[in-house]
Amino acid sequence: MSQKNTHEVPYIPCGIFKLRLPFIHYRIETTEFIQGLVLGVTALSAVPYLENYMEIPYELAWSVVILDCLLYMLHGFLGDPVVPGWITPTLPLTIVFLEGFEKGPDRIQAMIALQIMVGVVFVFMGITRLAEKFVNAVPPSIKGGILLAAPVTVIAGQIGEGGNLRLYPAAIVAGVGLLLLISFSDEYQKRRAKNRLLDIVAKYGNLFPYLLAMVVGILLGELDKPGLVLGTVVKIPEIGAILDSISILGVGIPPFSTFTQALPLALVSYIIAFGDFITSETLLREAQEFRNDEYLDFNSSRSNLVCGLRNLLLGFFAPFPPLCGPLWVGMTVSVSQRYREGKEAMKSLIGGMASFRIATFASVLLIPVVEFFRPIFGVSSSITLLFQAFVCARIGMAYCKTDRDKMIAGVMAAILATQGTAWASAWALGVGFALNLFLSNWHPFRKESQAVQDGRE
Repeated sequence: MSQKNTHEVPYIPCGIFKLRLPFIHYRIETTEFIQGLVLGVTALSAVPYLENYMEIPYELAWSVVILDCLLYMLHGFLGDPVVPGWITPTLPLTIVFLEGFEKGPDRIQAMIALQIMVGVVFVFMGITRLAEKFVNAVPPSIKGGILLAAPVTVIAGQIGEGGNLRLYPAAIVAGVGLLLLISFSDEYQKRRAKNRLLDIVAKYGNLFPYLLAMVVGILLGELDKPGLVLGTVVKIPEIGAILDSISILGVGIPPFSTFTQALPLALVSYIIAFGDFITSETLLREAQEFRNDEYLDFNSSRSNLVCGLRNLLLGFFAPFPPLCGPLWVGMTVSVSQRYREGKEAMKSLIGGMASFRIATFASVLLIPVVEFFRPIFGVSSSITLLFQAFVCARIGMAYCKTDRDKMIAGVMAAILATQGTAWASAWALGVGFALNLFLSNWHPFRKESQAVQDGRE
């Protein structure tokens, strides 16, 4: 064991990684574990995407989600003190990419190629430490355009023919409305400070919006009543069926052309995910200001490598449309906020983060829990997407500092959202860079000193 800093949680050194095991290096935090057991089933909102776009049966899709939740635990095990999640903003773009391929083996191979390429980009950035230089080299208008495409794609899909907003309008509006209220309303935050109930609703993030959506949907007849399953308690993932039907062993290695088509979207996905590394570092730095009894070690290269490993493993064996991202912002904020309350509330931050994801894995294995929440899977996936659409719209607009940025971002977003082919990301990036050069909105070869001088002028 090693403990370079006297206030750091003990670990087993392994290069850039710090191996930690529950009960040995940290305790299980009860509050986070309970939250994980309840909120863990939200991971199953990925099931409709696996069913609809990769055409695999429910039981198999459930098994894929179990494997995804198993890999969440790698972050705590390898020393990354965050609650990991999906790269949610890219999900609408991933759907557009997949729809450019015929259903069946071709589409599954496309998903394999995309996830492997995303994993390769993460690992490359983690090894070379070029992430910040790469992302800073991308013009703000292109970052804005990538993010602004998400709300356009999401809203079009949700209100279009067969969209969930047509099937479950009241349930989705209720869930999204509450989630937006507790996340962005200044008035709610003021009242929360004086009202214990409002504070609890906000602290549990997605839980109460999902429960509200479920109640409204059932009362209005949009959703079936939850079922109680007795008998078998634990779901055993169908590993053999996964390997035979959707893994690289079952459908074969994707053609080289598919990998080249996937590369632009892989780069887009990384540009989006990069913001999560900055958010993670900020949240941990703020938490550190409240506690001097524990040294918090966040290493972006380590986080890149763990994310890359998750994507590569799923890419080869169980391709997963939401992809593997470095952060679930809402839960990381929730855990870090409780950590600030002191050692009595939470002994170690990495213990709190890891406890949540350990419970998540346990949750998706428990058949009674999963079957109880099964009626809301489609609604919860829509709530996730629509909430992310609002977030992406806000961040995308914030990237656009000038009128030229806004023009270029708007055109890029339109191409990404409407192109409807596997090459949509490539077209959008090409047009975005071309417009930036044509309108003198980007100077990639200008020396930094000259750029600074121009900025002062």
